[in-house]
Amino acid sequence: MKILISQFANIKPNSKTFNKYLTNACKKKDIDMIVIGEYVLNSFFKELNSDYTKLQKEFLAIESYLQSIAVKYKTTIIAPIIECKDNKIFKSIMAINDKTKNTYQAQKLMQMNHWNECSFFDNDLKQKDPLVLKINGFNVSVLFGFETHFDELWIKLKKKNIDIVIVPTASTFNSNARWSRLLQTRSFLNNCFVVRVNRVGRYMEDNIIWEFYGESFISLPDGNLGDTLGNKEGIMISEIKKAILDEAKENWGFR
Repeated sequence: MKILISQFANIKPNSKTFNKYLTNACKKKDIDMIVIGEYVLNSFFKELNSDYTKLQKEFLAIESYLQSIAVKYKTTIIAPIIECKDNKIFKSIMAINDKTKNTYQAQKLMQMNHWNECSFFDNDLKQKDPLVLKINGFNVSVLFGFETHFDELWIKLKKKNIDIVIVPTASTFNSNARWSRLLQTRSFLNNCFVVRVNRVGRYMEDNIIWEFYGESFISLPDGNLGDTLGNKEGIMISEIKKAILDEAKENWGFR
């Protein structure tokens, strides 16, 4: 399976830069899945207000854009979005291809003083079954970065026999070493691939710069680090191989 990891700051649907990257990559390669970081298609939640009408219009534009890309390139796109439904605003991930559309709503939200998504979004935080996508022979699921800290969610993924977990993040404050340790451990203990897709760019609050540093990576089923992307805007095309998955499961037996 070929995955295109896109690492961007906040962009608008139909961004010339984003389209250029996608067009050049997808014309040359058969891409099975395109993954996008957190708060890329939408602005960082602290830069938004809860104007439902405005956010709904933005949501519909993003949905239409993703659909057009998925159809054009015959691929699956996995992208975090701010979903608007029944006059409520949800932190969600959309998985869309030329035939189907699925949406996963976050079931764990940060509620710290400096990062309180829980007070902004209307997500139902009761536990639900994971989203399971079957793509090119692999079972694929998604978790937001904060959710990867919770054992109970990984237990559900293991029970669903998930091979690849897509983790969009908007990580900052020089936390990459911690994220590497966490997700390499998760991929090892679950003998699965973990694809961490982090955004780049900046947000400023109280004269403090929050640097979203990129460093997207793939963690392998044996716990080792696979392909990595630097701290700049760009894309990376990686191949996920079934043989690596099968070898880790046979050697370690965690799944």
